[in-house]
Amino acid sequence: MSVTLHQVDSIKGLRLAGWLLVVVPLLSLLVLAHHPTIAAHDAHEAASQLGAIAAFAGIVHGTLIAMQCALLYALLTWLVSRDLLHALPRAAAVMLVLGAVGVIGAALIDGFMVARVATFPHDGDPDLHIMDQLIRYSMSLNQVLIVAGEAAMSVGFACLSVDLLGLRGGARWVGAFGLVLGIASLIALLTGRLVLHLHGMQWLFAAQSVWMICLGVVMLRTSAAAHQQQLGMGGANHIDA
Repeated sequence: MSVTLHQVDSIKGLRLAGWLLVVVPLLSLLVLAHHPTIAAHDAHEAASQLGAIAAFAGIVHGTLIAMQCALLYALLTWLVSRDLLHALPRAAAVMLVLGAVGVIGAALIDGFMVARVATFPHDGDPDLHIMDQLIRYSMSLNQVLIVAGEAAMSVGFACLSVDLLGLRGGARWVGAFGLVLGIASLIALLTGRLVLHLHGMQWLFAAQSVWMICLGVVMLRTSAAAHQQQLGMGGANHIDA
């Protein structure tokens, strides 16, 4: 694929960002596959299971939060290279930041708040009933945040992808894929066809991961070609990405 030099204004950090987009989604899928689950028939059993997995849930969700930050850094690096003075990169950056806030907030609730509620001291059925209601409230808040976050992410992916359509060669195919992914996931989320419990989240992030890896390859090839041109090995007017 070919990207003219004036279309990518800043190459600093692009190589690192590209590798992050190639590696981190794969690691995130691996961590997400180990997301703890419970199967309880009553509040007492649920509290017991949640207390038992609290430490592991914190590790899993803390890791996922760190990886979400790494992905946001990588995506924003690309958008900065596309110049945030332009409307599409700026809109994509705003929506991706909002989306990350929602996703991280949902992870904090699921991985830390719910477990802490489950480990509160309780004595008898009244306390268990209150605990059950607090857990249900926390999980409802988790779902609101994750759906809002992923909806914003979908809009951000779509804006970034429309910007990619203005580039040459294979970058356009990555843009077309991202645009379809962003629109389809947004519609599925808003209509309720995609429910973001564990399996729904795994399917959505798997699709997003494929696109982010493709974008990471674009970034790596763009960075490599720019480096070659700086050494006098590339052409005068364009770089291949």
